[in-house]
Amino acid sequence: MPRKLLIRLVDAEYAITRLNVGTPIPEWLPGAGFWTISSSREEMTLVCRAARIPNGVQSSLGWRCLRIEQHFAFDVPGVLESVLTPLANAGVGVFANSTFSTDYVFISGSSVDKAVEALKAAGHEITI
Repeated sequence: MPRKLLIRLVDAEYAITRLNVGTPIPEWLPGAGFWTISSSREEMTLVCRAARIPNGVQSSLGWRCLRIEQHFAFDVPGVLESVLTPLANAGVGVFANSTFSTDYVFISGSSVDKAVEALKAAGHEITI
């Protein structure tokens, strides 16, 4: 498990949006910053910068993004856990997402200070 991670607090507000399964991918989704689509039998979930979400779309707004700046092989255990455990212990709820190269952890904007403090106490370096 990595002892110290470099984590960047992305300077943008994000939204987590729910759409019905089978909904065409909205033209407003792609753009600057992190964005992703996940789909299951029950729903389609989109994550993108909040500024792109049109009025009337069911979304949870006010999320901030923590990006792990290092890249690890898939078989390195504990990378995401080393971030999630201190956040959970500090009472910070998360929405996590991974890409091929790294992990993104979304936290409520009202929890940023508490999250940064908890991650620093766990030995991680946070850049803002």
